[in-house]
Amino acid sequence: MFSRTLTNIGAGVALAAIGVLGTGAAAYAHECFNTNRSEQGNAGASNSQAWFTVHFEELTFGLPAADAECVLDAYASTGAPMSFTIKVKGANGSGGVIGANNPNQATKAADGKGIDEIFAAHGADIVGSFATCGVELPFPV
Repeated sequence: MFSRTLTNIGAGVALAAIGVLGTGAAAYAHECFNTNRSEQGNAGASNSQAWFTVHFEELTFGLPAADAECVLDAYASTGAPMSFTIKVKGANGSGGVIGANNPNQATKAADGKGIDEIFAAHGADIVGSFATCGVELPFPV
């Protein structure tokens, strides 16, 4: 029963993370990722309760196989990360957010150094991969 509860919690967090990834909201901790952390570092962080890894392919769940494959191939060709390890618990920053009060937010949100916003850094790649394949986005823009 404990295992099932953890599975349900994990599924809920995954759905929430996909929803967060799909919004174009401001730079809050739950949609920011550490651009400098290695895959091994992301794997380690995902073992904590504060970080969660969202894989791009999760955005294609429910699409017909051919559409999902097209979107995945189009996105992979951009060179953007296929997954993002995002902070989902315990944001460290002013007002509980990482970047909302940063006076350099416009120039730092997608500079490839430290903490970046997913959509500021790769939004065009994400949206463009769906557009290339003529597939409707699974989230509002």
